[in-house]
Amino acid sequence: MKNKLTVAIVVLVLIIGLGVFEQIFIHCTFKEFSERLETFIVEEDEEYDYDAIVETQKWWERKVKYLELFLPHVQLIEITITYGELVGAVGAEDYDSAQALLNRIQRTSESFENMYGIRMGNII
Repeated sequence: MKNKLTVAIVVLVLIIGLGVFEQIFIHCTFKEFSERLETFIVEEDEEYDYDAIVETQKWWERKVKYLELFLPHVQLIEITITYGELVGAVGAEDYDSAQALLNRIQRTSESFENMYGIRMGNII
């Protein structure tokens, strides 16, 4: 009886611990991603920092490998593809398109925290 109880407690602690780790990892990753995206916002007559955008793309590609463990791949691929379009638009100096793509990436990444965070609406 004691062994079954011990195993049940250990499994419960592992499940809770992994759930907490998942929430912290997702929150921290999207918080940093949001902060990086905020630095790209420019005024109408300014240019985007292409090198910083490419560096963030590389950072995102490293992080998305781990996010795929917790989040749906289709939605993560949407951000990755849109980010690739952003890099192309900035490289081509199409700043109007770049601004629209940047806004789309920001809104999509913000929605992840709302959809997959611990909130009453998600629990019910």
